[in-house]
Amino acid sequence: MYNIDEIIYDCPVEALSNILGKKWVAIIIWELQDKKLRFGELQRAVEGCTKKMLIQQLDLLIENNIVKNDKKINNNTVESTYYLSNDGLNLLPIMETMICWSNKNLYCDN
Repeated sequence: MYNIDEIIYDCPVEALSNILGKKWVAIIIWELQDKKLRFGELQRAVEGCTKKMLIQQLDLLIENNIVKNDKKINNNTVESTYYLSNDGLNLLPIMETMICWSNKNLYCDN
């Protein structure tokens, strides 16, 4: 059984879909795919996402070991850097496959 946001899933695909299907989550993961970003940098990269929503989604991703938050104290300030964990990095090929499938099979109105 899989517990995501206090909802129990029997199916691992449904549980992962619940995470990836949340607004902004896929974009956050994609932005972090090859770099570490501080909160403000990530907020600028995920244009249109509110600070509150970004915090909520980052908390979800950290809770599920997809994103790591490296905190360092510099003088009297805390510097937070976000990056993909190994589990998060392992999601990238899955997301790339989803992008390819979508490009081939879903109608895109550009």
